[in-house]
Amino acid sequence: MSAGTLTLTNNSATVTGSGTAFTTELAAGDFIVVTVGGVPYTLPVKTVNSNTSLTLVSNYTGPTQSGAAWSAVPRVALNMVTAALVAQSAEALRGLNYDKQNWQQLFSVNGNITVTLPDGSQFSGPSWPYMVNTVATKTNGAVPINQGGTGATDAEGARTGLGLGTSATKNTGTSGNVVPLLDADGVTFDKRLSIGGGNYSSQLRLISNSDGYGQMEIYSLGGTVRCRLAYINSNDLYYYKYVGGAYSFGVMFPQSGGTLALTGTSDIHFKDDVKDMDPAVSLDNINRMRPVSFVFKADKNRNVRRGVIAQEIMEIDPQYVHLNIDRNPDTQEDTERYSLDNNALLLDALLAIQALSKKVEAMELVLKKDISTKDITQSGS
Repeated sequence: MSAGTLTLTNNSATVTGSGTAFTTELAAGDFIVVTVGGVPYTLPVKTVNSNTSLTLVSNYTGPTQSGAAWSAVPRVALNMVTAALVAQSAEALRGLNYDKQNWQQLFSVNGNITVTLPDGSQFSGPSWPYMVNTVATKTNGAVPINQGGTGATDAEGARTGLGLGTSATKNTGTSGNVVPLLDADGVTFDKRLSIGGGNYSSQLRLISNSDGYGQMEIYSLGGTVRCRLAYINSNDLYYYKYVGGAYSFGVMFPQSGGTLALTGTSDIHFKDDVKDMDPAVSLDNINRMRPVSFVFKADKNRNVRRGVIAQEIMEIDPQYVHLNIDRNPDTQEDTERYSLDNNALLLDALLAIQALSKKVEAMELVLKKDISTKDITQSGS
């Protein structure tokens, strides 16, 4: 950032500074960059009048602002950026033209082609029409098995060439001329599957109840401790620990948009429609919150905790909370509960700090001006 602060007036080309050194940092044709109301402005300089006064090429179109931080950008720096952008764009277009020419040759030329890479290097090889025509004509239209084909031109000959038996053309079923995969009752698997041996005797069971929700239970043979992964449906997946005939604890993994949501991502490549937020709105949201102390009903130790009430802050901003659905594995009953979105709360807290910081800076500036005026008055008297 450059020294001092600026005062900009809407629809005016005059810019005044406080604590600035315009004659040292700027020249005609240079630029100043300033952010007002969260919007960055790049303003070209027409003339530098003094260390605290300059004139813009065109009128400033943003809102009137005083005490704004700013940065000086030399004209040479912007010219270098523009030149680099033109060179990079030309290089990218050249690569696209090469790519287009390569694909046209690959699809249309019947013979060897020369492929040109973005760096200008080249290599030669057969085109696709050439390869198709060459392979298909080797054995009267049938591609041999040793070249990735079936060795035949019809389905029956292909099955014979690949060594497939008569079951390759039959369906599975419980009766008739089918492959007998199911029994008469339609049960696909009704036996215990034991996995392991020696010191690792264990059990794997896959179960489906009447609602079609799957379960997987794993426990040592003859043991009392089990691990159950249960109720895999379109919404949730549950993990339970089962000890001595009762559930000791469980964890629910909620899903969001069909993807298991454990940790949020902040990568820009996974986001769109990115917009700046207003710190004043966040400060107002924080002021409207009611911090409370409370005790969880299920806490036998009656530990006093602190926080907020989800139903209250969701009235301020719905993004502060998530609705979770908990399913009891025994009764199949669903229970709704709200949880906090810490990302949204933390961001609003940070924005509120920014808003307060700007207010403090503005008050400090006013206080300094008042002190300076008072000192001048006293020295004159």
